Amino acid sequence: METNSVNEALLHDIWQKIPSEERAAVVSQAQSTAISTILIVLLFGWAMAVGMREQWFFWGTFLIVPFAFQVATSKAWHSLKPKLIVEYTAARAAACFYAQQANGEYLVPHAQFKGFLERVGSESQPTEENLSPDGLEGPRGPMPVWIVLFPDSIVMFSETPFGSQREFAHHLSEEISISTEELDEDFGGQRPLMISVRDASGEEQLWSLSSKHTAQLTACQRKLISAMERRRAMAEQTALEKQNAIKQEIQAAIGA
Repeated sequence: METNSVNEALLHDIWQKIPSEERAAVVSQAQSTAISTILIVLLFGWAMAVGMREQWFFWGTFLIVPFAFQVATSKAWHSLKPKLIVEYTAARAAACFYAQQANGEYLVPHAQFKGFLERVGSESQPTEENLSPDGLEGPRGPMPVWIVLFPDSIVMFSETPFGSQREFAHHLSEEISISTEELDEDFGGQRPLMISVRDASGEEQLWSLSSKHTAQLTACQRKLISAMERRRAMAEQTALEKQNAIKQEIQAAIGA
């Protein structure tokens, strides 16, 4: 019983993390399937009315239309919803693996959605080439990716015929920042989110992130801005502590 409760809570959490646009699309698809079923029922009633030369066969089908619509919608919904949950569950599992590689400790995501990632270039390579994180030449232009935002890391990976492939995974405490120009005027709009990361060699890598799920993209903006402000505050605190330590050493030397 306890295991079932845990599984139900996990599935509920996964369902709640699915963007509302995708959930609405599933509802629309289920209703479209139901409408197709209703048309088939009406066509069958019309054929029976013509074949039996009894009009009530056709008009009688209108009495069962509301019930047929509900049954068809429910059946389509219960076949589409599990498929969507399984898709997001598999994506979450892959994202957790990549988050651990990026030294992430908290593996319950804040947001999970689909988008497009494009490598814009770097300081030494303002390139039009899009290279994979392994340094191999990859597809040109934005690539479809899964975007998963954890409390302490952000992961993006693409799907290939051979499984998932890590495209971008960084801990939020690293040198990762975003472009904040005109952010207050158009916060969370359709424009791409520019992300810059400074690697171990000190070179800045530029990425462009976009998505039709604007609410989730806004959550990424806010999370990255918070991480930038937290790093800035910690750096200022560290610098202040060093200054105080130097002053204390000087005072101790003078007093001696």
